Amino acid sequence: MSAVLTERDGRGPAPPQVKPCGECSLCCKILRINVLEKPAGAWCHHFAKGSGCSIHSTAPGECRKFQCYWSIADALGEEWRPDRSKLLIWSNVPGRIIVDVDPSHPNAWRHEPFLSQLRAWANRDVPAPMEVLVRIKDRMLVIFPEGEVDLGPQQTECSISSGYHVANGRKIPYAQFVEARA
Repeated sequence: MSAVLTERDGRGPAPPQVKPCGECSLCCKILRINVLEKPAGAWCHHFAKGSGCSIHSTAPGECRKFQCYWSIADALGEEWRPDRSKLLIWSNVPGRIIVDVDPSHPNAWRHEPFLSQLRAWANRDVPAPMEVLVRIKDRMLVIFPEGEVDLGPQQTECSISSGYHVANGRKIPYAQFVEARA
């Protein structure tokens, strides 16, 4: 069965009921927090296993505003919980989901049911297509139903252009970094 991400699932206002994080704090490891000078892929020095964030009430806006899709998407079951799946799913723009993979488990996204679902979300032949990006530490991949395009090291100053071109009557996926427009 395919999980469908809808506006209620994170692309619009947060639903009234948010799943509690519980023991999961993978966002405290995976995400870069600029104001704390915390690099991506390393545990935040304010995090303590078993008690969570020691500065939760005064945490920077980057932390307080973040909401992973698992916590707000009814369609994502317990197997998708970030500390179990090793995948942190979120978005920074409409029409795109980012899957940050725990660098300690770089192939977690290739396991089922995750890979099939990522490829289903990447279907660009639906009314509201999504660009699906998988980031493993600094490496970026763009997912398509038929495979992925590995862009190599992320170029933070660039944006991503992706889609299909036609060659010999076949649709061929493409993705590339492009200079961001000012």
